Amino acid sequence: MPPEILGSVPIGLAEIVERHGRAVAEGDQHATLNDFRPDRIGQLVASASLPEQLVGSEVLRLTAEPDGKVTALIRYTAADGERIVLRSRWVELAEGWRVHHVRNLPETPPRLPAEGPADDGLDTPHWDGLRAGELRIQRCTACGEWIWAPRPMCPVCHSFELGWPAVAPRGEIYSWTRTWQPFAPQLSGHLPFVVVVVELAEAGGRRLVGVLRDGESAALRVGQPVKGDFDPPPDEHGWPLLRWQLA
Repeated sequence: MPPEILGSVPIGLAEIVERHGRAVAEGDQHATLNDFRPDRIGQLVASASLPEQLVGSEVLRLTAEPDGKVTALIRYTAADGERIVLRSRWVELAEGWRVHHVRNLPETPPRLPAEGPADDGLDTPHWDGLRAGELRIQRCTACGEWIWAPRPMCPVCHSFELGWPAVAPRGEIYSWTRTWQPFAPQLSGHLPFVVVVVELAEAGGRRLVGVLRDGESAALRVGQPVKGDFDPPPDEHGWPLLRWQLA
């Protein structure tokens, strides 16, 4: 099936991208590297993650971008039937069209195995809240102090009477960073991604750290409003995950 073409994609580029996909699937490293922008080969080699045994490729879409580059979505099929989509951006240089950037999709990095309540159980009500579709933050019922990270005792009045009321998953960006390092194997191919520190409007300004959904190329600033979104658990034993997105 021919790829979907969006915008004015140069004639002949579809054939170049299809040939590139075949070279990757066949393990032809010489042809693959020749398609990379020469001054970014080192970065591009480490940018995407694919299974070792590929049996096919299919160009899904070509999109002409306003800056003159072309974005390609290529789906690769592994020997075990797994399918992985890479998004590559192509730029026209003096020597022809070359890959300028490549990464796995989706843009938002996958969840990590360690996600869930801590061993001491202090934050279990927070995770139970996510399972119920709520953002629950610890609060002292004696003096009203909002508490994060969770503690066994109120740091202000030293009361042990602590509750977990639900608050609106909304706030403002207090700080943010764009991460280029795969700190876990699951993150390989999903770089860069954005980590935000969110100041919660309804929880006394307490701050949560999380991943910004589809934040690779987002224009961000401190004070920008964001809202929470809940990813469902991966299975019946897993936990939901709070992601942030621009409001």
